[in-house]
Amino acid sequence: MTRSLVKTMITSWLLLSLTACVTTYDRVQKKPDMQKAMKTHIRLGLEYLRQNNLDSSRFHFNKALKIDPNSAGAYSGMAALMLREGDDENAERFYERAIRLDSSLSLARNNYGSFLYGKKRYREALNQFQFAANDLNYDRRPLAFNNVGLTQLALGNIDAAEKAFARSITLNPNMARPYIELASIAKSKSEYRAAIQLLDQYHMVSPFSPRSVQLELELAKVLGDKNRESSAEMKLKNMFPQGNQFQRNNSGAQR
Repeated sequence: MTRSLVKTMITSWLLLSLTACVTTYDRVQKKPDMQKAMKTHIRLGLEYLRQNNLDSSRFHFNKALKIDPNSAGAYSGMAALMLREGDDENAERFYERAIRLDSSLSLARNNYGSFLYGKKRYREALNQFQFAANDLNYDRRPLAFNNVGLTQLALGNIDAAEKAFARSITLNPNMARPYIELASIAKSKSEYRAAIQLLDQYHMVSPFSPRSVQLELELAKVLGDKNRESSAEMKLKNMFPQGNQFQRNNSGAQR
């Protein structure tokens, strides 16, 4: 074999090796890039959903699913989109698929729990909420504990509801809903002083609402606080000049 031929063979081998390395590198790099693109599409899908731009939201969720047909996050987003469109059947199907693909996806579990709660399937909802609440890596645990509390109330488990609402406040003292729920529970137990204190805390983190002012009025009457009673009555009159309109609105808010 001549020296020239050997040199040519070595050069060819080196070029093939370099090409193989570049191809392998491209393959390694492609996966993270596609994962990043998928996450971007999911984020945009959720953002457009918040803006009620349903067509754009669907476009991005579908793009994410083309990149990864097993994306739990994309299916969870599609479920939320179906709910917005009033398609409960497909919403549930997508939530269930998202959870099958990633049982640790607490966002999907919390949202699916809200769906089940709305259907009065409280025990099923509780399972989803409890999973999300106990996930130490879930960034919306205060909301999940609040949802546990609401579901326990619906099931008639008052003590368990109290514990869940208290945990929600511990994790996020600026979350309003648990305060008014705890105030209502305290009132039902004739713990009127505790109830008014919880209601005051509610008003520190949330504007006056028909429900909170009605509760304030009832507590003021029991406690004999005439100034507070007059103030609550005035607030209600300003909110609902027709008077009985409040009762209709308030009945739904108490759920």
